[in-house]
Amino acid sequence: MSGPGTPAGPTPEPAAKRAGRWDAVVVGGGIAGLSAAWELARAGLAPLLIEARGYTGGLVAGAEIAGVPMDLGAEGFALRGAGDGVFPVAQMAEELGLAVRAPQGRPRLFLPPLEGTGAWSLHRFPAQALLGIPADPLAADVVDIIGQEAAHRAAADRELPAAVGTDPQAPGDLASFVSARMGPGVLERLVRPIVAGIHTADPSLLAADAIAPGLRRETARLGSLAAAVESRLGTRSASRSASVEGGMLALTGALREAIEAAGGTVATRTGAQWMRREAGAWSLGIAATGRGATPSDEPVPVAPEEVVRTGRVVLACSAGAALRLLTGAGLDTEVPIARGAPIARLIMVLRAPGLDGEPVGSGLLVAPGQAPVGARALTHLSVKWPWIGRGLRQEHGPGIHALRLSYGAGGPQLAAALEDVAVLTGVRLGPEAVIEHKLVRWDGTLPPATPEHRERVARLEESVAGLEGLAVTGAWVAGTGIAAVVGHARRAGTRLAGDRFGGDEIGAP
Repeated sequence: MSGPGTPAGPTPEPAAKRAGRWDAVVVGGGIAGLSAAWELARAGLAPLLIEARGYTGGLVAGAEIAGVPMDLGAEGFALRGAGDGVFPVAQMAEELGLAVRAPQGRPRLFLPPLEGTGAWSLHRFPAQALLGIPADPLAADVVDIIGQEAAHRAAADRELPAAVGTDPQAPGDLASFVSARMGPGVLERLVRPIVAGIHTADPSLLAADAIAPGLRRETARLGSLAAAVESRLGTRSASRSASVEGGMLALTGALREAIEAAGGTVATRTGAQWMRREAGAWSLGIAATGRGATPSDEPVPVAPEEVVRTGRVVLACSAGAALRLLTGAGLDTEVPIARGAPIARLIMVLRAPGLDGEPVGSGLLVAPGQAPVGARALTHLSVKWPWIGRGLRQEHGPGIHALRLSYGAGGPQLAAALEDVAVLTGVRLGPEAVIEHKLVRWDGTLPPATPEHRERVARLEESVAGLEGLAVTGAWVAGTGIAAVVGHARRAGTRLAGDRFGGDEIGAP
């Protein structure tokens, strides 16, 4: 991540003060590492969590803008479980004493005209849909978006053999699955803009089983994709999303506090340089770190190494760092990692009474193509998350709003962003309306969860599972989305917490 406002974190202790024997070591202080370390701490262990950057939270980072804390990265999570009735993020938040809140306002799509001529226009998200896949393709709000012909093609999904798109030999990407079942209209005007907006990758690059776990299996069982979506929408695990009161930054902050309160240690600006198995335990070389050549590069060691030993290691760091460390475990780490799409997000706090009417609800996603704006999405943060709106009104009075615009590489000039706001909301604002703004860039951090990537990672996980006291987790392993990452990380922490290593229990110094 780059841009002003990156949390600096405390100055780390010299590595020598932390060298020694530990109950567990977690490498990586993003949401995955924090979740795994929390599970270890809850089990009565005292983990050492090390993070090479100067702050914890990773892509769940925040900063104060115009006097109000706001999320800079992930702002929410899907209320999705693993089929066992457990929803790992919501459950974790509640156990930490945080209130789970649903977003306010209904989102919209900004789409080109159906017939290829005319103006782009706003459409409400279908009321009954999962990632844009409708439970009823003939519903009025779906027909309004895709047209009658495409809607009838999509409705034919219920007449197709259950094996279409679900056969083991069928392509595993989400685009192929949706197109095979419901046709190109649903894919192009619903699924593609929604999935690209949420996951910053085209659905043709994303594994259906990673983005919508179990959906293909349910389609085969129930006989149609519409029936599978309808079944999902009848449970809490549907496409609903949530956050915690105060934002996701409150969740990562509470996790860190809980880990430290339970006796764990969190050390920023400290990275693992190598790892190997020695005498029935894991040895890791750790060192104080400084910034890499660019903000998105892995931090580099700036001090001599010290060695820590433990019976349990969770690798919850980036793919490159994890694969480098796994070479010391003697594993085949030939897992090519595609670079994710760069993202630039501009958050603006505006004095704009014209936005009081919430012209785009909680925000909108822009369909890929020749759109009349440069932004890929607009979120009306002070509507979507009411605590932001309340905080801004307390600080600055009425008529104050927070908008976030998402772009590709680089990001816009302020004047261009305000022009996009005018096109998308109908409210024209000049630079004098801007109270404060912040541009944050995420440079290819999240690789797309392609079917090939998922297969290779699954094989690597099998190899890791065969090694005592070792787990690997994080978005590159679990798939994108906070729900997937947290669920995977919590399972990794719980599994290692339950492991026992004979009489050689390793305790914190």
